[in-house]
Amino acid sequence: MELRTEHLALVPLSVTPEEVADRLSVIVPGGWPAPDLRDILPRYLSELAADSDLLGFGPWLLISRGEVVGDAGFLGRPVSRGTVELGYSVLPDRRGRGFATEAAQALTEWALAQAEVERAIAACAPGNAPSIRVLEKVAFVRIGERAGELLWELRPSA
Repeated sequence: MELRTEHLALVPLSVTPEEVADRLSVIVPGGWPAPDLRDILPRYLSELAADSDLLGFGPWLLISRGEVVGDAGFLGRPVSRGTVELGYSVLPDRRGRGFATEAAQALTEWALAQAEVERAIAACAPGNAPSIRVLEKVAFVRIGERAGELLWELRPSA
């Protein structure tokens, strides 16, 4: 499975970070993955090994010109009311190039096309202006706050 945007190939992560370069024939720069992704990967990969239908509802690699530039994805299968939660991270020296927006757009389109998904949500810190811009560009609507973060929602257009 792979999604393509103007500048990215998005590939669901199904191997350890140490295997990415060899298995996918891409360059993996220092600093990837960020600690939060590295922390969840062992559990996610174990769950994926037990259930291949989970593929797509976890992390995806953002690849530009044969190099990993970040990751994005979902925090698991849809939960209550068909909700998936989107997150994204672009390496600091690759930011400001539209990668997060392209990834968020492609991934939410993919998710909302899945029968069991009714909406996507995302959360970001109130002072994270770049992330707020990404969510606004992708047409997420602010719906409130959760645990000190702004909460956003995207539903399929009718």
